[in-house]
Formats: sequence, structure tokens, C-alpha cells
Amino acid sequence: MPMNSTSIGNEFEDRIYCFFKKEIDSGQFWAKPESCKLFRKKGYHSKDREALIIFDVSVEIFLPGSEEYSCLVLFECKNYTHSVPVNDVEEFFQKVQQVGAANSKSVLASNAAFQSGTRTFAKSKGIGLFRYRDPSCCKWELKRSFAESLRVKMIDPIDLVEQGLSEPALTNEVFSFYFQSPVRVTNSLYDFFEDLVIDNGFTSSLLSKVINQHNHLSSRVQYLEKNELEERCGKFLRDINYQSGEVSLDLICANERDRCGLQVIFDTPLSNAKGWKPVLGCINFYPLQINIYAQKIPIHGRERFTLAHELAHHLLQHDQYMVRETCDEGDFILPSQTLQGESDISRMEFQANYFAACLLMPGQNFVAEFHRILRLLDIPDKGFGALYVDNQPCNFHNCNLVISNLMHHYGVSRAAAKIRLEGFGLLRDTRVNMASSSSHSIFKGVFGEELFD
Repeated sequence: MPMNSTSIGNEFEDRIYCFFKKEIDSGQFWAKPESCKLFRKKGYHSKDREALIIFDVSVEIFLPGSEEYSCLVLFECKNYTHSVPVNDVEEFFQKVQQVGAANSKSVLASNAAFQSGTRTFAKSKGIGLFRYRDPSCCKWELKRSFAESLRVKMIDPIDLVEQGLSEPALTNEVFSFYFQSPVRVTNSLYDFFEDLVIDNGFTSSLLSKVINQHNHLSSRVQYLEKNELEERCGKFLRDINYQSGEVSLDLICANERDRCGLQVIFDTPLSNAKGWKPVLGCINFYPLQINIYAQKIPIHGRERFTLAHELAHHLLQHDQYMVRETCDEGDFILPSQTLQGESDISRMEFQANYFAACLLMPGQNFVAEFHRILRLLDIPDKGFGALYVDNQPCNFHNCNLVISNLMHHYGVSRAAAKIRLEGFGLLRDTRVNMASSSSHSIFKGVFGEELFD
């Protein structure tokens, strides 16, 4: 039975309430848990009406030892299929003015974008805007706030927040919320609340008793060197008594099923996957389950790398940091750096990709197999590197043969085999306009083939 407009509105209010409850209970909110109270549908007295005005959600902030709140943040929630018009924020402003303008702050929360006039009026009146999306629409669901865990490199986060606030149809899979405070746009709940209450008369000493420590720029995901990832991978290979050739991921999955109840489901219909790009795989930690999604054109190397990537998140105990993750081909990038100073998400994705490569192409075995293939094909080292490729047909042909052999021996893609060779310094690629260090090379094989041919 279709939901009516009241039920739809209540459902969104529940989501906003639960969002703040989770942030407060986990100690990730701007104020300490003992310094704030959260309410749903609480009434506040209006002198003009001589009655209570009910607000969808409210947060009361208390100074230590005080029985009366020192700051009140009032929320109105809009669950729309269209952008929020300016008259909504104008009406909300009038309501808030009636319940104590001096210490009341207002936030208009919506699942939809905000019209430009709405944003302009809100900024002029000191009203915060909050666009919230269900975290299940995002690629990662973390145990800590997205805003506190993610710093996007290569793309300005401010640009993403602007898009999130203004564009009706979002294709951004990163953030679950977007804020416009009275002074800036941000993806940080901490910064948003700080901006709202900064002019409320709190001195620095009083604020220090209310707010949590602001340490969101530090990463909590353990930093691991490449050699440590190789060593950790070796343990799981020894557990299945790996000798040579294609690694049996089925055996590793069976061991993890017996050890901790891991379920792996193949050929999950794509209609069940959330996102804008074709989803290849997903891991949920509660309960522990990996889904490998059915593709129109099944590709052995792609399916194996997808499973290895999701297994890596489990084997590296990323359940300490996230609830679930989905992946597509664009995530299978193996950067040359270890991302020591990057965000939690970047660090976990690097670790999962590198661990997956180690799992599918075990280091010592891979190097030995490479040299065996060189001897078998009688490819000498002419002083330019063990395997050298330029624009000459003969070198091009030799590189093709070697990588094809590795690809079929380990059940991986050309690109994965090529990058593993480069990682060990075994391949030198000097072809014009095809620098092996380019991040784009992960998306194409050595000879222009797709990543998982």
C-alpha cells in the first residue's frame, strides 16, 4: 500500500532523528553526549500563539551543571521529490522566531536539493541547510562519520558539497550528507554545528566544557607497508597449502566460513545492487556476507579480483572501521604509493587492492614463474630490464606473450599482471603516450584491452 504524505514525512524525520542519535551516542557529535539532549516532536512555547509549536527534531545543548539549555537547535524536515522552495525556509524562519530567537538556531533538513533562492535566504538569516541521504545509497558505510573519515583527493570536497546541495539528481557516491552553515558549505557535521552556535555567547572556556575534541583529520585505519600486506597474505596462502598456479579462493572462503561464518553468494542479480555504476561486489560485515553480482558478460579475471578485493576487507579486519562496502571497476586501482597520509577510505581501498593482488599472484611464486616464462620463451635481458617493451614489434610481441602466460597461469587480468610486474620492477614500459606510471593504465590492458579481458 502506498505511503501517504504524512507517513513519508514521518519516515524522513525518523531518519534524521536516528542519524543524530547515532552521532551523539557514539560520541562523534559536536557536543559531548552529557551536554546535549535530542528530541522528536517536542513542543516549545510561543508567546505569540500562547501555545506550543511542535518541531520535528530538536537538540538542546547544556553547559555543565545547568538545568536549562543554553542553545536550542530546531529542525524542520522536508521529504520531497523536488527541490526545496524559498517559501519553506521563510515559513520555518517565522516559526523559530516565536520560540526564542536569542538562543535558538534553525536547520532545514531535506532529502532533496535546495533552490538557489532558498540557499540565499537561509544564509542571510543564519539558517542551516542539511541535505541527508540514506547511507545505503553510498559506496561505503563507516562506523564513524563520513565527514570525519574522508578527504577526497583530486576532487575538491567543496565542489562535491555544492553539487549535493544544489543538484536534484545526485550521482555522487561518496557523502551521505551535505551542509550549508551561515558562513560556508561543508561535509563536516562538527564544522556545521560549530558555525551554528559560534555567535551564541559561549566563551572559549565554556565551549571547551561542551564540545568534543576535534581530531577528524587523523586517520584511524592502521597504516600497513606493502611488505606487511605481502606477509599477512602469506598466512592465508599457507593455510590452504598453496603451491603454484591459480590460487583457490574457494578454499579460503571455506576456511573463513568454518572459522567465522562467512557467506559468499555468487551471481547476485544486479537489480539488488545500489549505486550508479555497475556494481561488481559487496561486503556486509553484519552479518558477514560477500555478494558477487551477475554481469552481462562474465569475465573470470574480473570475478576473481572482485572476490579477492572483498575478501581482503574481511581478512584485514576492516570491520573495525566500516559496516559495508560496494565496489565497481573504477575502484580497482593499484597506486604506487602506500597512502600513509590519506583518509580512512583511501587507506582501506589501497590495502584491499594490494592485498587482492598479493592473494591472486603470490610474490615469490609470481617472480619465479616470470623468470621461468622468460627462459621458456628464450627472452634475454638486453640491459634494459628483465622485460622491456617499447614501440618495436619484437619487444611488443615478447611482452604480450609473457603477460598472457601470467594472466592464464594465475587467472587474472592483463592489467593486474602488468601492474604486479611493475611493482616488482620486472617490467619497463617506455612506449610513447603509455607511461606505465599513469594511473589510467589500470583501466586498460597492456595492448589496449579492457581491465578484465
